[in-house]
Amino acid sequence: MDLSLLQASLMQAFQTYLSGIVASLPAVLSGLIVLLIGWLVAKLLRAIVARVVRTAGVDAMAERAGLNAVLGKLGGLTVSKFICGLVYMLTLFIFIVAAADIMHLSGVTNAFHSFFGYLPTLLTALAIFVGGLWGAEKVKVAVSTMTESVGLGGGKAIAKVLFAVIMLFMSITALNVAGVDTTLITSNILIVFGGVLIAFAIAYGFAARDILTNILSSYYGKDRFQPGMRVRIGNDEGVVEKVDSINITLRTADRLVLIPTRALITERIEVVDDPTAEG
Repeated sequence: MDLSLLQASLMQAFQTYLSGIVASLPAVLSGLIVLLIGWLVAKLLRAIVARVVRTAGVDAMAERAGLNAVLGKLGGLTVSKFICGLVYMLTLFIFIVAAADIMHLSGVTNAFHSFFGYLPTLLTALAIFVGGLWGAEKVKVAVSTMTESVGLGGGKAIAKVLFAVIMLFMSITALNVAGVDTTLITSNILIVFGGVLIAFAIAYGFAARDILTNILSSYYGKDRFQPGMRVRIGNDEGVVEKVDSINITLRTADRLVLIPTRALITERIEVVDDPTAEG
């Protein structure tokens, strides 16, 4: 092995590498200076925007509209902090792209160009999500307040369900706008939603079985039993006062008796006196 030839090759490679570093050093230093200037400019712009936003009373208006409460759920943000942070990051990104161009970092430059191209779509999707969160919160408060004012129970539970449903659909919409394929998510949600509806229908059907039986019984029996008739149903004897969808009302000697109307079909009924037939 020729050691002198190996030594010469190593020296040449080292010199080539060192010369490349020296040649790129001005570009690297220039890029770092641009980054430093960009950081200072971004901080300055953020301070200016914060002063303008504070003078304009943006946070007060956002507080009245409920936007600050919504953004607070996303990490304690306020409208002013969001605006200032957005200005700071956009300014910094612009200077990062400029520094990458100076340092001939084409990969970084292409990545940031792609990001800036996608940024309007991302901001639109974020706006839809935040708007949906704001609207869902308003609906939840309105439903909860309305149900409490009229004295309906379970108002808070209904409000929370509506909030979850609105947020679900707005989240899917935001993901679609952002370019995320939500076909699988939508299909699974439809399956779950359909299963919940079927389970609710079955449970409601079993729970309302007696009520439906009474309604149908009253439909078939109320024409045969008119107010004024004296009847005996089981151990109860009295004058029929009323037959509605749920009960038949008998006035006995000392009280009113409400008997489920299904008894008009299922029970043995004795007509003691029928004034309508005599007339």
